[in-house]
Amino acid sequence: MTAPGYFAGNVDYTGFFLHHCVHYMDLVSFLVSPVTRLTARKVEKDRGKVLFHVHFDFECGAIGTIAMGTAQSRGAPVERLEIMGDHQRIEVDNVIEVRWNRNPPFKVDDPAATLDDAVDTLTWKPNFTAAANEDPKGYHSLLADVVPALTGRQTPAPTIRDGVVAMERLETLRRELAL
Repeated sequence: MTAPGYFAGNVDYTGFFLHHCVHYMDLVSFLVSPVTRLTARKVEKDRGKVLFHVHFDFECGAIGTIAMGTAQSRGAPVERLEIMGDHQRIEVDNVIEVRWNRNPPFKVDDPAATLDDAVDTLTWKPNFTAAANEDPKGYHSLLADVVPALTGRQTPAPTIRDGVVAMERLETLRRELAL
């Protein structure tokens, strides 16, 4: 997530929690079901070089894992999200590249095998140089839910309550890691 140089001279992970980790604590709410338990483990190799492994139990019986830390370069994208279900998996690399791995049949022994839109893996990566309808359109697409929410309408945009839940998870994480 961020490089150890970020902490040069002052190893205080508060900013790391608030600027980076909070996003993952918030994202968890939108992917599965309510979190019933959060546990964590910390490895601190050197001053400013810390890794966290966070485990989540969910009300629906699912489990989740988040690994985050300060040992990666800020200049190289390193975010990866995987959501696994019944014979399916969605992978998101560095926020923009999306793969939906489904349950395709084995085709190695079938000389007539072709790609099948109904089962084979689909990949999508936005084209930021010539935006198509499915691609983000600058700030307009980012604000499409937020502006109506500010007028009191119900939208998918996160709310203050969502932020409070994320901050509560950060506090639980901080206590678990004794930071």
